[in-house]
Amino acid sequence: MIIYFSGTGNSRAVATALAALTSDRVFPLTELPPADASWHGERLILVCPVYSWGIPPLVLDYVGRLSAPFIGEARRHRVWVVLTCGDETGRAPEMMEKALAGRGVTLSGIWDVQMPNNYVLLPGFDVDPLDVERKKLSRYPSRVEEIARCILEGRECRDYTAGSWPGVKTRMVYPLFRRMGIVPSRWKASEACVGCGRCRDVCPMGNVTLDAGRMPVWGGRCVSCLACYHVCPRNAVAYGKATRGKGQYFYPQPHGAEKRR
Repeated sequence: MIIYFSGTGNSRAVATALAALTSDRVFPLTELPPADASWHGERLILVCPVYSWGIPPLVLDYVGRLSAPFIGEARRHRVWVVLTCGDETGRAPEMMEKALAGRGVTLSGIWDVQMPNNYVLLPGFDVDPLDVERKKLSRYPSRVEEIARCILEGRECRDYTAGSWPGVKTRMVYPLFRRMGIVPSRWKASEACVGCGRCRDVCPMGNVTLDAGRMPVWGGRCVSCLACYHVCPRNAVAYGKATRGKGQYFYPQPHGAEKRR
């Protein structure tokens, strides 16, 4: 079985492509409560994005809350992890392996898949130029095929790009993201909003509602997956001033191409 978490669609695309090659069932993490998760198949594949050179807090929490029967099955079967990232993982793979080891689960293999960048909440972070985005999208299917072969053949593997100074980035930027990048009250919609409801519909946490005037309102369950920001056809969703002048990306269709750098 494949359990994935995805905001802007990159990890969902990888999980779906992987399932087509391995014949595993696919489950969105947000629709499979950890306390009620049932084991399916002969292996577990976890697919999620890298957030600021770390694992999304939601995913770490999910692993920590998986039921004892499910963890018992995971200990008896092979467990694999696939991380989607813009360019590099930092120490995110070790973070995931430690979280699983804390539940007594041994990781058989872990890979990264480079996908278009979508993180825009910190200074210096923006979407990829269109040519880079297209190149990554053209290459990821072959990477998924390579990963699927390793899994089906049972080859244990650690294949990812940690990047330069990975420990420093994970120790410094990831805590900054957790402290400043997940503040639900900072999400607002500008007057450009037309009340289309796409931000509400795309939120994997069900965290966005529309008020009587059809303006989006963010609740307290935000995980900063950025789906609401990137899917907005008017670029009306903003995280304080952090997203000002930034581009948009949403798999499989890009938005706001004119704002790209």
